[in-house]
Amino acid sequence: MNYLKNLTLLSAAGAMLIGAGCASPLACKDDCSSKIAANDHLKIGWGKRSIASDKPVPITGQFHLRVSQGVYKPVLASAMAMENGKDAVIFVSVDMVSVHTEILKQVKDILKKEVADLPVEKIILNATHTHAGPSGSAAAVTYPNKVKFTPTEEMRKYLARQIADAIKEAWINRAGGSIAYGYGFATTGHSRRTTYLDDIGKREQAQAGIAMNGKAKMYGKTRDDMFDGYEAGTDAFINIFYTFDKNGKLSGAVINVPCPSQTNESVWMLHGSFWNNVREKLEARYGNIGVICQSAAAGDLSPRQLHYQEAEKRRYRLKYADKIAEYMKNPMKYPKMWIPTPEAAKKQYEYDVVELMRAEDIANRIVAAFDEVLAWAKKDVQANPEIRHRVKTLKLSRRMFPQELVAEEEAKHKQVMKEKFVTEGDEYKMLYTNSRLNSRRNRIGGVSTRAAIQNKEPYITTDIHVVKIGNIAFASNRFELFMDYMHRIQGRSPFEQTFIVQLVTDDYGVGKYLATERAIANKGYSATPYCNIVSAEGGQELVNETVKVLKELR
Repeated sequence: MNYLKNLTLLSAAGAMLIGAGCASPLACKDDCSSKIAANDHLKIGWGKRSIASDKPVPITGQFHLRVSQGVYKPVLASAMAMENGKDAVIFVSVDMVSVHTEILKQVKDILKKEVADLPVEKIILNATHTHAGPSGSAAAVTYPNKVKFTPTEEMRKYLARQIADAIKEAWINRAGGSIAYGYGFATTGHSRRTTYLDDIGKREQAQAGIAMNGKAKMYGKTRDDMFDGYEAGTDAFINIFYTFDKNGKLSGAVINVPCPSQTNESVWMLHGSFWNNVREKLEARYGNIGVICQSAAAGDLSPRQLHYQEAEKRRYRLKYADKIAEYMKNPMKYPKMWIPTPEAAKKQYEYDVVELMRAEDIANRIVAAFDEVLAWAKKDVQANPEIRHRVKTLKLSRRMFPQELVAEEEAKHKQVMKEKFVTEGDEYKMLYTNSRLNSRRNRIGGVSTRAAIQNKEPYITTDIHVVKIGNIAFASNRFELFMDYMHRIQGRSPFEQTFIVQLVTDDYGVGKYLATERAIANKGYSATPYCNIVSAEGGQELVNETVKVLKELR
């Protein structure tokens, strides 16, 4: 309510400019940005901050913990604030695998103290899901370790401060502007769940605590006589939302692709994956514009394609020979134990090259789509789109575990607890081995822990944001959401375009895969009890509730 009172004068001024008869957005048949330069009732601001600490920091996203060996490419917190005197939305993207709830809480606390009129409940904070970003979620080190790195609590304070400063900058700098939007095509994500004609789990035993394979396996081999296909397809859509300043100059964009930014996902240096390449290329074309990097539903997708791997290597070898040669002269840094011999180093660097060139290839497609869509989207620049932002708390059905499964996992847990931690030798080898064992223990033990409360707490609490901006909408969720759920929402949505944003931290949690009925039946990593807290039934509840709010806002 205080926020609405603070914006009363803005609203009144906007009404004078718009006139009583203009309920619909101003739209032009051609590039009309110059025609709306005098209007300032829609206010937009941008901000960004580095989240690359100069100290060694934890990097999560694998079963083992990594500690940064420096910064390879920038990792950023980017923010865009937009309001029209009646409602607001603040988009924030961060180059992290996920953003812990405590960080969001600290961000809100900072902003409440320092920017009184900023509506913190309107913040939509998403991770890009790079597996080479700084972490504020590293598990407590209860195992033998000699590698020093910034403690989790200190990391959370640092990250919260940087994210809050980016938001603060965007809010303070907001000024008159306008928007445009559209969609294009840029293949970014591919199904990473291979399916088989038989139960591959019976001939390839997965390690306890890592996966439970069945008729599906994540990143399974395709050169297998029982290979059947891919569980999900590829979504080539790219949704783009452009902003312009009061003079009609492009000031930034929200780019939404169905792909997590997890190229080079096992490196030991900070790196923002393909979003680095995208930002660099857009800056070269358009100057210092803001970019919000969003992953649409992609819990079962990744940048990696699986059945054209040799052809892909040849493509990059011929297409990017100069870039490859440049990298090989100055490769990424790794602990010595990771590349103990020249042969191991060569193999690692060759792998890095494929991942880096894949990021370059993906970025080229994104930027080409960005330019193509902008060329026609700017013919319909809008100065006064209606903004309506709803936050709704949902109760989603928990994934229940049968007692037989729980008994099996408890037996596995007893066995894994007998495995010994390493207490001597190379410090990084110790960190790798012990953190991986600790992850396995926690994942197996988590099954019985959740089973113990499943009858008393059959629902998982979560928030969703649904935002109407003119004829398009954004809808968030905190999960690594499987693609089918996105299509169910978009297919039923009453809006022209619906941007689905995954891995948005809420007050109750973040992360965890939300698998489909089909995936749970097929098993495989990302669709097992280790990975899921919400059931497929809960996934459909998320779809239905999101669609309900979309229809209400429309």
